Amino acid sequence: MALRSRARISPAFLLSLAFVACAVVYFGSIRYSGSLASSVGAVSSSRVSRMVGNAGVRGSKAAILRQGLRCKSSAEVLDRDVQVYGTHTFPELKNDLLLRAARGEPTEQVPVWIHRQAGRYLPEFRAIAEKNGYMKCFNTPEIAAELTVQPIEKYGMDAAILFSDILVLLPVMGVEWSMTAGVEPFAVNAFETPEDVDKALIDADTVDIYKSLGYVFESVTMTRQKLEGKAPLIGFSGAPWTLFTYTLHSKDTNGREAAVEFIKKYPESARKILKNASKIVVKYLIAKVEAGAQMLQVFDSWAGILSEEDFEKYSLPYLLQIAEEVKSGLRERGIEPVPMTVFPRGCGHSLAQFEDSLYDVVSLDENVDPAYAREQLPSKTLQGNFQGKFIYENEDKIRQETSDMVKRFGTQRYIANFGYAVEKDHDPKSIGVFVDQIRKTSTDINKNKAAETTEDAKTA
Repeated sequence: MALRSRARISPAFLLSLAFVACAVVYFGSIRYSGSLASSVGAVSSSRVSRMVGNAGVRGSKAAILRQGLRCKSSAEVLDRDVQVYGTHTFPELKNDLLLRAARGEPTEQVPVWIHRQAGRYLPEFRAIAEKNGYMKCFNTPEIAAELTVQPIEKYGMDAAILFSDILVLLPVMGVEWSMTAGVEPFAVNAFETPEDVDKALIDADTVDIYKSLGYVFESVTMTRQKLEGKAPLIGFSGAPWTLFTYTLHSKDTNGREAAVEFIKKYPESARKILKNASKIVVKYLIAKVEAGAQMLQVFDSWAGILSEEDFEKYSLPYLLQIAEEVKSGLRERGIEPVPMTVFPRGCGHSLAQFEDSLYDVVSLDENVDPAYAREQLPSKTLQGNFQGKFIYENEDKIRQETSDMVKRFGTQRYIANFGYAVEKDHDPKSIGVFVDQIRKTSTDINKNKAAETTEDAKTA
């Protein structure tokens, strides 16, 4: 139900509501487990309802909820002619395996999920995507939530990752993009020169991320509800460097090649884009946690096109900054920081740079040896790095390669995933074999270790 007129509410009553709301928040009676719970809704639940509207209204909703969390006047909030998410709690999380692994806590089996698990390899996904088109699927919370949940229902994955695209941030940066079936997404007004950047780049400090991408945050909240606690929800973003490559990628220009040339010719302009993108990514990820994301991942999918020296100039500093500012920003909002993963694809040479970072998990591509990664990142949880080519093999081969991978990584501080992502022609049954074998192998290893420990204790 929409908020109604204040005509029947006395000032004294509103003042008492404001006092109660602030007191409750102050004494810690309301907890925010990465959700958009509202103290405003708590004091006036009959006057709020879950909103499904346009992006502008969604932005206003998020802003109001942030004010509520900071104990602004209830009267001020009730004055707004918008609908907001009323008081609600997300379903209790029944499977926290992923979060425990990310935090370095003991796990009885290795958690497993796969990059791009909500994708075209699933017939049920294709049925919806082909009917609606990808852009509509990204932009419609109900559809995005349904697609996100599909692999959880099918395989019991230990994580859901929101069905979206890293390119939704481009318009927020001032770059329009297009997606057509069978064609790689491209920028309509791709940057070519510093003059293009100065003309089109939107200053991150002026961006209202809630208004610009409200539909994404609504998708997050809706998905959390739809998951019913079966798995935690991961929110993600492209890294500044990867976003930068797409700001230069047009119909006629390869953005990866153009990006490498751009940093040589226009290093200051490149840094301007990267710094701006970093600020937007921080806002975006914080908002996703506010909306309900329980873990975050930053994808630097094209970091590997950089030399080691250039990676440490044009990618690494921004990746490190994002983890620091997201976690400090959440704390400032009274929200416990969620685990964060970084995926510096193709940059095994610089893994050690993340050991002292605020990322909890480092995701590895197919070319990184697990033993080397453990040596470089002794305090981090590792994620990865199954070679997708084995999914085309027979069941026995898939099981053998999967089991060997688990043995190389070990069963603790480890999250099983692919070194890249599911491909559209992967057989769904073979994906199921991979998931099943992760669980069998890791459970058997843990049981054997427990039995050995018990036997050692008896003979001690």
